[in-house]
Amino acid sequence: MKTAQTKLRILHVISTLEVGGAEMNLLRLVRSISREFDNHVVSLTTIGPLGDKIRDLGMHVQALSMKKGVPDPRGVMKLAGIIRRFQPDIIQCWMYHANLLGLAVSRGRRLVWNIRCTDMDLAGYGRVYRWTVRAGAVFSSIPDAVVVNSLAGRDFHASLGYSPRKWDVIANGFDTAMYRPDASSGQYIRARLGIPEDAPVVGLVNRYDPMKDHATFFRAASLLSQKNSAVHFILAGRGVTEGSPEISPHLGVLKKIRNIHLMGHRDDIPRVLNALDIASSSSISEGLPNAIGEAMATGIPCVVTDAGDSALLVGDTGLVVPKRDPEALCAAWERLLDADADFRKTMGERARKRIMDHYSLQAMIRRYEDLYRNLTSDRES
Repeated sequence: MKTAQTKLRILHVISTLEVGGAEMNLLRLVRSISREFDNHVVSLTTIGPLGDKIRDLGMHVQALSMKKGVPDPRGVMKLAGIIRRFQPDIIQCWMYHANLLGLAVSRGRRLVWNIRCTDMDLAGYGRVYRWTVRAGAVFSSIPDAVVVNSLAGRDFHASLGYSPRKWDVIANGFDTAMYRPDASSGQYIRARLGIPEDAPVVGLVNRYDPMKDHATFFRAASLLSQKNSAVHFILAGRGVTEGSPEISPHLGVLKKIRNIHLMGHRDDIPRVLNALDIASSSSISEGLPNAIGEAMATGIPCVVTDAGDSALLVGDTGLVVPKRDPEALCAAWERLLDADADFRKTMGERARKRIMDHYSLQAMIRRYEDLYRNLTSDRES
C-alpha cells in the first residue's frame, strides 16, 4: 500500500511531442500536477520541442524513435524496458497509436487511454491510421478508463464501437496567466507584419491537418477580402507557411486574399493572439479546441464551426457556423467586424470570464489527480 511519502508513478506515453493540442495538455498537466505524482514521459517518435520543455521541468523524457504511423517491434521492446525500470503505478496513454502500444506492454498495470478528437472523416487519413482508430474500438474495454476532452468525442467514439469500462470527460484547461489581454504584444506583432493599428485582423492558430479544414478558412477569407480590402488575416501553426507542400494546393485561392500572413510554427502564441480582433476555427473535427480556449482567455471574440464541443466552449461569447460553409464563416466575421470595437471588447471580456469560470487549468489538473488517486486506491482496496 502507498504511504503518504511514496509518490504515485505515472508513465505518460504519447505519439509525438511536437506542438499540438494533446501535447500541450500533457505539458500543462505535468507542469502543474501535485508533487505527489512522479511523472515520466515517453514519445513514440522524437523528443520534439515540448519534450525539451518537459525536460526543463526536471522530468525524465525518452523517445522510442519510431517513424510516425509505422509499427516497430523495437519500439515495443524499448518501452517494455522503460516500464521494467520505472515500475509505474499507472500508464497514461495519449492518442490512438500510443493507446494501442500502451495496451501491448501494460501487463496488468493500471492503464488509461486518452482520446482528443471527434467526428473525424477517416477517409482523409492513411490505412494504418484508420486501422489504429478502429482497433481501439475492439480493445477499448481493457483499459481501466478512457479519457476524452469533449462530450462530442465520447459520443462519436461510442458510435465507432468504443465501449470502455469507464468514460471520463476531462475538458481542456487554460492558463489565464499566460493567455491574457496585452495590447503591447498585439502591437508588436502588427508592427512586425506591417499591419496598421486600426486594421481589422482575423486569425486562425492551428497546425495544418485535414481536420482543421484550412481550405474553408481560405475560401471565406477570399470572400471577405473582396468585400473589405482593409482586413488582414493571420495564420500560425506547423505547416502553415508560404512554399510548404501543405499550402501549395491552395495557392489559387490565396492569390485572391489581399492581406494574408502565414507565420508557421510560433513560440509566442499569446503575443500573436493579442494581435487579433477575431479568432476563428474552421475545423470539421475537434474535441475541445485549445486554440479557441486560448483565444478566449486572451479576451478575443471567436467564430467557430460546429465541430466537437466548440459551440459548448464559446457558449454565448462567440458565433457558431456550420462546418465546410465558407459563406457562413465570412458572414459571421462580417457581423463582428460591423459591430463597434466596444462590442467586440465586451464579448472578449465575457469569453475570458467563461474560461476562468468553467475551463480553468486548475480544474483540469484536479480531475486528472482524482482519476489517478481513485485508480490506485481501487487496486489497494
